Amino acid sequence: MEYGFLSLLPPLLAIIIAILTKQTVAALFLGVWFGATVMNEWNPVSGFTYTVNEIMVPSIADPWNASLILLVVFTGGFINVLRTTGAGQAFGDFATKKVNTRQKGQNFVWGSAFLFSYTEPVLILGTVTRPITDKLKISRVKLAYIVDSMGSPVASMSPISVYAPFITGLIATQLAALSLSENPWSLFIQMIPFHLYGIFAIVGVLLVINMKIDIGPMYKAEQRAIKTGKLYGEHDKLMINDTGDADAVEADIFSFLIPLALLFAGIFGVIFWTGDIGANGLAGAFLNADIIFAITTGFFLGSVGGMLYAKLRYGQPLEELLNGYVDGIMQVMIVPVILVMAWSIGTVATEMGLGDVIAHYAGSYLPTFLVPVIIFILGGLIAFASGSSWGVFSIMIPIAIPMGIALDLELALVIGAAISGGVFGDHCSPISDTSIMSSTGSAADHMEHIRTQLPYAIIIALSAGMGFLMTGLTQNSILGIITTAAVLVAILLFVKNRMKKKYPAAAE
Repeated sequence: MEYGFLSLLPPLLAIIIAILTKQTVAALFLGVWFGATVMNEWNPVSGFTYTVNEIMVPSIADPWNASLILLVVFTGGFINVLRTTGAGQAFGDFATKKVNTRQKGQNFVWGSAFLFSYTEPVLILGTVTRPITDKLKISRVKLAYIVDSMGSPVASMSPISVYAPFITGLIATQLAALSLSENPWSLFIQMIPFHLYGIFAIVGVLLVINMKIDIGPMYKAEQRAIKTGKLYGEHDKLMINDTGDADAVEADIFSFLIPLALLFAGIFGVIFWTGDIGANGLAGAFLNADIIFAITTGFFLGSVGGMLYAKLRYGQPLEELLNGYVDGIMQVMIVPVILVMAWSIGTVATEMGLGDVIAHYAGSYLPTFLVPVIIFILGGLIAFASGSSWGVFSIMIPIAIPMGIALDLELALVIGAAISGGVFGDHCSPISDTSIMSSTGSAADHMEHIRTQLPYAIIIALSAGMGFLMTGLTQNSILGIITTAAVLVAILLFVKNRMKKKYPAAAE
C-alpha cells in the first residue's frame, strides 16, 4: 500500500515530541506506534501489537542491531573501568600538563578522534577526554559537538570502522545487480574526496575551535562554563549519571595505557583473524572482517586488563572492580533502548515508503548537474526524519548508483553525496542514534547537544551543497573541495564578525 505524504508523519511526530518534551524514548515510541496504527487501518490496538511484535522485536533480533547493542554494553563497562580504576583521571592529569588552555583542550579532543575512529568513537572519545575538558571549563555541549562532528564523519571515511563493511556491502550489491565490474572497496576509497560534508565537518570543527566561533546557544553554554565553572545547565538531563571521579583511586598513566593497548590489540587481532589476513591480505582482511565483533572484543579485553592492573598494582578489591564494570553497563542501558526505538522508527519509515516519496517528488525532471546536490539534500532529509544515517545509506545508495550509471555521473560522486547526506541529517536529528551516543559519551543533555550543534551542521551543509553543485558541473572532486572550503571560510568569517558586534566582551 502507498502512504504518500502520510509516511512523513511518524518521524515528524517523534521529532516534534522530542523537541517539546525532551523525552526521546517516549517520542520515538509514539512515532512508531502512530505509524503502525496508520499501517493497520488506523486501529491503535492493532498498531500497538504490530509495534511490539513486528517492529520492535525484529529490530532487537536483527543480528547487526543485536551486535551493536552488545558493543554499546561492553563500551559502557569499559568506560566505567577507566573511571573506577582512576585511569581516566590519570590520563587527564597527564594530558593537562601540556594541554593547559581551552583552545589546546578542544584541539586535543579533535586530534584524538583519529585515534579512536577504529572503536565506537562517539562513545569512547567523550569519555576519555571529558576529564581534560572538565578541568579546562569546556562545556559538555561543546565537547559533544566536537565528538559528534568527528565521530561519524571520520568513521564513515575510515576503512577500519563499522561503516566500511556496511557501505561496501551496499555498493557491492548494486554493482552485482547492474553487472558492473568495479571493485566496491576501490569505490569506497574513491568516494572519500567526494564526501564533502564529512570532510568539512572535520575541518569545520578545527576552524570553529581556532577561530573561536561560538554561535547562539553554544556561546551561552561556553560563557557559563568559563565564568561560573558550570559545565551544563541547571535543568539539563545528562545522558549518564555524572558522578565524576571523586570515588576513583589515585592511579598512574599505565592504568590508562594498558587497557588502551589491549583495546587496540583486540580490535586488530580479531580483524586479522576474522578477515583472514593470510588469504586476503591487509586490505582484504579489513573488508571481510567482523568489525563490530572486533571492537566488542577489544573493549572486553581492555576492561579485563584495566581491572587486573588495578587489582595487582593498587590492590583494589575485585568485587569493587566488577561492581564498577556492571555499573558502567547499567549507566548506558538507556542507549540500547533509544537505539531500538530509533531503528523501529526507521523501519516504519521504510515500510511506509518515506524514501521513495521524498525521492519521487524531489527528484523528478532534474538537470544532471543537480543530481549530486539533490541526493545530498534527500539523504539529509531522510536521515533527519528517520534518525539513521545507516537507513539513508540503505535507501539512497541503491538509488544513487543506478542514477549515476543512467546519467553518466562518477559513481564515487553519487555515493559520496548519499553518504554526506546521511551524516548531515544524522547530525541534525534529535532521534539520531550517533548523536544520542555522542551525548552519552560526553555526559551532556541530548536535546541541548542537538540545539547547540545545529547551527554548525547547517553551515557545513550549505558549504557542502555549493561544493556538490560544482562537482555536478565538473565531476571534479578537487574543485568541489575548493568551492566548499571557500564558502565555509566566508560564512565563518561573516558569523565571527556578527558575533563580535553582538558580544564585544566575549571571553577567550
